[in-house]
Amino acid sequence: MGIIARQAALNTLLAYLGIALGFVNVVLLYPKVLQADQFGLTRLLLSIATIAAQVAQLGAENTVIRYFPYFRDPARKHRGLLGMLLLFGTVMGLGAMLVLGLLHNVLSDVFADRNALYGTHGLLLLPLVFAEIFFILLRSYSRSLRRTVQPTFIREFVLRVLQTVLIAFQAWHPMPFEQFMFLYTAIFLVCALTLVFDLYRAGHFKIGWNERWFPRRLRRSMITYSGFTLSASVAGIVLGNMDQLMIGALLGDNALTYVAHYAVAFYFGSLIAAPGRALLQAAMPLLADAWKRNDREMIGMLYRRSALVQLLASSFLFLLMWTGLDDLFELLPPEYAGAAEVAFVIGLAYLLNSANGLASGIISMSRSYRLDAWSSFSMLIINAVANFFLIRSMGIVGAAYATLISLVVVNAYRTWFLHHRYRLWPFTPRMLVLPVLIAALGVLVPWIPLTGDPWLDLPLRAVLVSVLFLPVAHVLGLTREVMDWIKQATDRSKVVPGNETWRIR
Repeated sequence: MGIIARQAALNTLLAYLGIALGFVNVVLLYPKVLQADQFGLTRLLLSIATIAAQVAQLGAENTVIRYFPYFRDPARKHRGLLGMLLLFGTVMGLGAMLVLGLLHNVLSDVFADRNALYGTHGLLLLPLVFAEIFFILLRSYSRSLRRTVQPTFIREFVLRVLQTVLIAFQAWHPMPFEQFMFLYTAIFLVCALTLVFDLYRAGHFKIGWNERWFPRRLRRSMITYSGFTLSASVAGIVLGNMDQLMIGALLGDNALTYVAHYAVAFYFGSLIAAPGRALLQAAMPLLADAWKRNDREMIGMLYRRSALVQLLASSFLFLLMWTGLDDLFELLPPEYAGAAEVAFVIGLAYLLNSANGLASGIISMSRSYRLDAWSSFSMLIINAVANFFLIRSMGIVGAAYATLISLVVVNAYRTWFLHHRYRLWPFTPRMLVLPVLIAALGVLVPWIPLTGDPWLDLPLRAVLVSVLFLPVAHVLGLTREVMDWIKQATDRSKVVPGNETWRIR
């Protein structure tokens, strides 16, 4: 398994360090230091910037990873790819800032609330989206060099630490909200510059403009691929962000308050997706190389093992979240209590999504990337339509169900397609045990009486779930792949430089 196991393990560790910091920020600090509508504004600006940046980079993130094997040439500074990427990012970043600046008054009307917070602070979106575009592009370049841990460290750890420092300082020495928002935006610029410094320190920030190589045939292929993968890139970001945008637009004067409630609940539910994101980040460059070699055996093995590992990890995390949900919301102000169902539904959506393993990455790196684009575009449409009707009828819970519906429908189709076209299938009979185990423990554990203090009951329930879930999973043979993963991830002797692959057994 080599480098993919080690980097996925490190990415997962960093993701959960970030999650721990995010818990401090999202649960303990932001809701208590900022007013709900102020907190909602920070979520809304970040959602708009994230979606705008994904649109503005025009699918370049996956394109760089997929085509980097054709540019790889350290002696020629990878044929000037970084220089072309920086020029592209500058042009698209300035274009995105111009469009959002011209739309400021329109967006101020759409997201108008009783305190007109977006109208006052919305222009901070411009530097925020510029920073996001450059971070996305530099992250793809770093991952292409198989440096997946460094951008994860910056995004999951450095960003959260800086946010923790900022909100803690705001609690200790309150500053005007305008000044707080300025510093909040500056943190994202700092993270983009930190990634630049990391590449420079490692000797990889070589623009190589004089070495640039971009033949017409390759350029045409990359442009076509970028166009088709744009919707796929956007779709991966839209879930959750589109929900918050539509909540902000549809729920009237208290919309930003509802955005804050949804953001906290979505944070709890989306923790289930962390192992899958970490694995996909490490696996994408290897999938690109495997498809270039047409190594179906490796691709099939990655698909099967990733599905089982992701589902097992996500099942455990879902149980921790489900059994501790009441205690988690007791830590928040009472007004957030109505969002508990949102967390459960979002968690269920990402649990089902984890069973699909690396399906989206396998399709996007293959010659069938157009299918990934069309299925992702379908996910956008399904999510938007479901959000429109369900938010209006069910409030923020409707947004969660819209996410569940869109993920299940599209992932079912992707699974069918990979089996039909490439005879790739992720499921094994052992996986059928997990839904039964989840349901049994999810009902049993909350009925066990504890202290009544959420600070004590949360760790106690986590211990109970671990004691009941992990031994049963081990006896049923569900942990073999995980143990093999850990063993190979810690064995550096099995990795040969230049030939880091997940070994087939």
